[in-house]
Amino acid sequence: MTTTKLKQIADNENGEYSIKEHKRVFTDGSRCPEIEHKIQFSYTECNIEILISTGFKEAANINCTLSSYIQSLDFEIESISPFINLFLRKKSRFKVKCRHKNFKYFLENKALIIFEETMKTKNFAPNIFSKNNGLHNRIVMEFHLAFSEWVEIFESVILFFKTIIDELKSDNRFISSTHYKENN
Repeated sequence: MTTTKLKQIADNENGEYSIKEHKRVFTDGSRCPEIEHKIQFSYTECNIEILISTGFKEAANINCTLSSYIQSLDFEIESISPFINLFLRKKSRFKVKCRHKNFKYFLENKALIIFEETMKTKNFAPNIFSKNNGLHNRIVMEFHLAFSEWVEIFESVILFFKTIIDELKSDNRFISSTHYKENN
């Protein structure tokens, strides 16, 4: 069932889906089956790769390599756990670090809103950051799969990445902060 849904997501994005199964062997001779799912597709000349590991390591890693003519902005988004948020009582469970005021406003008020309902009902705790290393600018998202119905989250994740790519391609980062907030 998981494989069918992930393949359907890849088909919806005109991408490729692959699955690799192997057993992880430990020093005491015990073995643990591990399945790695991979979805790859392109969106406006940006490559998005979703790697999902189930078995020993229940985690997802999404890498978005931006096209060479899109300049990424440095940012980092940390998730606040539901337990810690009981004491902090913050409206948002995300902590956004970004020097660019317009992009930070966009992340807090448009992009991260995509996950608002999911964050209320599931233990979804992604860490999202940009990586700039010379030729390739990337946006990376990592999260654990320790919640039920984790397959459904990938549609929201894809929408999140598409929203960020569209914003980075726009000229909105070059206008004043007050004008940006008035129009968005």
